[in-house]
Amino acid sequence: MGVKRAHVIGISASGQAAARLLLRHGWNVIASDRIERRQASEVVSELTAEGAIVFVGGHEIALEAEVDLAVLSPGIPLHAEVVKQLRERGIHIISELELGWRFCKGRIAAVTGSNGKTTTTALLGEMMSHSGHPSFTCGNIGLPLSEVADQTSPEALLSVEASSFQLMTTEDFKPDVAVLLNLSPDHLDWHGGFEEYAEAKARIWSNQGEDDWLVYCADDPAVVKLTRSARSGMFPFSLEERFEAGAFSTDGELIAALPDGSRFSFPRTELNLPGDHNVANALAALSAALLMGISPEAVREGIHGFKGYPHRLETVREKNGVIWINDSKATNVDAGLVALRAVKRPIILIAGGRAKGGGFRSLLKGPVERIKVAILMGEAAGEIRHDLEDEIKTYSAADMAEAVTMADEMAVPGDAVLLSPLCASFDMFRNYGDRGDVFRRLVMELPE
Repeated sequence: MGVKRAHVIGISASGQAAARLLLRHGWNVIASDRIERRQASEVVSELTAEGAIVFVGGHEIALEAEVDLAVLSPGIPLHAEVVKQLRERGIHIISELELGWRFCKGRIAAVTGSNGKTTTTALLGEMMSHSGHPSFTCGNIGLPLSEVADQTSPEALLSVEASSFQLMTTEDFKPDVAVLLNLSPDHLDWHGGFEEYAEAKARIWSNQGEDDWLVYCADDPAVVKLTRSARSGMFPFSLEERFEAGAFSTDGELIAALPDGSRFSFPRTELNLPGDHNVANALAALSAALLMGISPEAVREGIHGFKGYPHRLETVREKNGVIWINDSKATNVDAGLVALRAVKRPIILIAGGRAKGGGFRSLLKGPVERIKVAILMGEAAGEIRHDLEDEIKTYSAADMAEAVTMADEMAVPGDAVLLSPLCASFDMFRNYGDRGDVFRRLVMELPE
């Protein structure tokens, strides 16, 4: 790339991976984070020992350094003061995803969308693991692309989850197959509006050409409209339509009709994931896999072997006839609607956290008659109550422990207690995984 001095902003997993990748390739690295030193002492010590200069408690001192490149971790918004100052100085800013891609030698299928990214990415990665090729599943799913990029060979296959945060600061990123699952208002507090959010998603195919593929949901009008800008080969999937070339579900089967005239099918009953939304996710994943040249046998083995992803409609426990479900990954209302449709029992809903914008009234479009009561917590509790209280009885909880205790007291045999927060986790937890882990622990500690 030519330049040799970089500023990595944020020292979470993505920032650490970016710093180490650059260090391995001879760069001088400065890293900074707003986190306090006592919370990051181990990371600071490790990165310092590896050759980075690390500043915590703010970015001010790091900003005094002369650098040629800044690498942005996914959680840093573009309106942050540190980004503003770097731009004013004319510093080149890219995402950790872009950095990883520049060093990656393998072939990439990248997945984005408002909901279902993690499940689809993981399922696609499972299919790749049976392909006979070296394979990696990475991105926001937990393993940063920068952590594995320089371990890849041209034979490697990568399933990469790409968030709108990361895509906003990509430049040359070009997956061999791009997947757009759906579009709904999400992260509007971060992007500023739905149009900006959609534009970020569209960057996943902006560098693709005719030899690349875009797998997209034909059932989502916003997706269909947005994908008109693509120059890629187009491969739709649908729960409602059938295609001469595309993927669809009919007569109890998942079917992909491929451009070469071949046909793949898989029994719906053998998909170990609940709900129609997961049929759509599976159609997207198998489409991407087959377009990457993965054999039908490997695709079938991947579907058979996949049991779901933690924090997404994850059954934690059945206690006295009550099922406890961890859906902490449902960080917006559309994801909550998916859960309501998938859980066929009377529901005690635990929701709340930090609102993302757009309100909560669209939840009322779903089967809210299943919700016996909603237990609300976090910053958005008042807003959720205001939007839903005409239809749903609500209670307040100070924290997750109180919410779980209340739900346990209210639930009767045949009910489901569903953690589906409808919100981001950052007001009370490090991330959605931390929130789900706390819920899971508290549920497992409940006495019989």
